[in-house]
Amino acid sequence: MGLTTTEFFARHTEAGGTVLRTKEDRSCVFLDERGCGVHPDRPLACRIYPLARWVDPDGNESFGHLEPHPQTAGIYGDKGTVADYLAAQGLAPYFAMGDRYGAVYERMVDLLERLAPAENERRAERRAEVDEMDAGAVATSFFDVDATVSDYCRARNLAVPTEIDAQIDLHIRAIGAWLDTLEARLEQGQ
Repeated sequence: MGLTTTEFFARHTEAGGTVLRTKEDRSCVFLDERGCGVHPDRPLACRIYPLARWVDPDGNESFGHLEPHPQTAGIYGDKGTVADYLAAQGLAPYFAMGDRYGAVYERMVDLLERLAPAENERRAERRAEVDEMDAGAVATSFFDVDATVSDYCRARNLAVPTEIDAQIDLHIRAIGAWLDTLEARLEQGQ
């Protein structure tokens, strides 16, 4: 689409960049009369559909089947295996990236639990708090790869990389640095 993540989030997402906007009829913002308007570059959730993938905090992976949306004109079948489907969709690099970000997500949840150890039984609620951290400007900006990497590089007098893998590495490093700062404050009792 030729957009920065900043522009993409502003135009096509809500909830701080965690949810794609929908049209008035609740269909995907990228669905047009010919089908998916971003099909070659569709996100993981669309690539894996109608399956769903869950990875628990211990790294255990499971899959489920979602009920196809009534407006979905895809071809569904019961031949083959889940592994065959995942391979055919080329999902391995998307899962690897999701797992990298999942580790950062788990670190955020763990940090929130350490901030209020008496409430550790509220892990599900803590996860929701991490998901809604976008209410604060700092966390919202962390979803924005371009802005976060640019700020991180500017603060360290580094050149902003042009390769996506290098940008993602710096994005994860920047979030990690922010979490390091929060953990240091926690350890100092602030």
